Amino acid sequence: MSISSTASLLFDERQIDTLYDMGEDSTTTQLYKDTVLKLRRIKRFNPDIRYVYIFHKTDDPSIFAFVADADVIALRKDLAYTGEAQDESDFPGTEYDVSDSPSLFDGDAFTRPAIDDLYQDEWGYIFSSYAPIHDSQGEVSNAIVGIDVDVTQYLNDVYAILIPFIAFVVTILVLLGLMTYLLVRIWGSRVNFLRDLDRQKDELISIVSHQLATPVTSVKWYLEMLLDGDSGELNEEQKKQLMTMQGVTEDLVDLVGMILDVSRIQLGRMKVDRADLDLGTFFNEVLAVIEPKAAMKKQQFIKALPKALLTAQLDKRLMRMTLENLLSNAVKYTPEGGKVELTVTVKDKMLHYEVKDSGCGIPKEEQGKIFGKLFRATNVRNVDGNGLGLFAAKGAAEAQGGKVWFTSESKKGTTFYVEVPIGEAAAEQAGK
Repeated sequence: MSISSTASLLFDERQIDTLYDMGEDSTTTQLYKDTVLKLRRIKRFNPDIRYVYIFHKTDDPSIFAFVADADVIALRKDLAYTGEAQDESDFPGTEYDVSDSPSLFDGDAFTRPAIDDLYQDEWGYIFSSYAPIHDSQGEVSNAIVGIDVDVTQYLNDVYAILIPFIAFVVTILVLLGLMTYLLVRIWGSRVNFLRDLDRQKDELISIVSHQLATPVTSVKWYLEMLLDGDSGELNEEQKKQLMTMQGVTEDLVDLVGMILDVSRIQLGRMKVDRADLDLGTFFNEVLAVIEPKAAMKKQQFIKALPKALLTAQLDKRLMRMTLENLLSNAVKYTPEGGKVELTVTVKDKMLHYEVKDSGCGIPKEEQGKIFGKLFRATNVRNVDGNGLGLFAAKGAAEAQGGKVWFTSESKKGTTFYVEVPIGEAAAEQAGK
């Protein structure tokens, strides 16, 4: 279109009207000769231009009149054309049916540059473009310049490059797909291997912990027997040393038990032994262990328990694992003079309790990892701990069909919420 648009500027619409009105008589005029020479210069401009011509409107919109082209017979000296001889070549006035050309039939080519669809003739693939010829006032033209360009070589070059490129792209996509498939397979096998390895590790830890539990418990019993004087009276220094050993042994028993429970949770083998559990007695037993620890740190320990708590079908060991871990953490991570609160309610067949502290809180960016095994927040790593307590607390509650969640704000404190179903029998008691 750029070539035809530029070419249209070489002609004046009034002159083309004159040639059209003269018909074949125009071929003997200098104006006709100048017009043809301009068309020839345009054709020489690009060796791929097959035809350059000028059409004029007629009264019938489907019929265009030929005016001139770059190959007219009239200017060939060897024929010495005088206007008397006739020839099969086009002459001014020759009519063309353009009803098959949308851009010409609709008249678009007389208002703005237009193109026709690509077509094929005996020489190759041809692409046609048109541009209106305007007069000096720029009004709508009655004539157009048409240019037919042979794009056969261009298409051959495109196909010569495009087809190998498409084949290359398809090959790359196939290879990428194959590599993705292989990576997924390898990754899947790797994940399964690591999962199996992790399971074996948990089983090994479970076995080792189980094997350690018995001798460690035996040591604890023997220390208690020695302190009770079953093997004879001890002097004060011996009692002091044995009491120290007893404290260390108790911590070791708790740690072995914790590791064993964590392994069971990880393996999905946490055993739940439901039995009648007097919740009032249960909470008081746990508080008897926790309150002295809070008193040692001069903390305000607030408890809000119903006056009468029912008996529920729950696993006492698992219940204690959750409650004692949460209360111990609250006391541990709350500074001296701080506050720890325990609130207990029973409603809609559920035991609810909250453990709230005014401690260091959990950094927001680490809250999603807080129940992870062995995870410890960055702001409490200077405090003794093993990172197993919250993992075990959550697992113990979930093993009984309950759940644990929390809210926390760094440097202001944390509140843990626990819900555990109490069972049908306990619910009936609650309704009385």
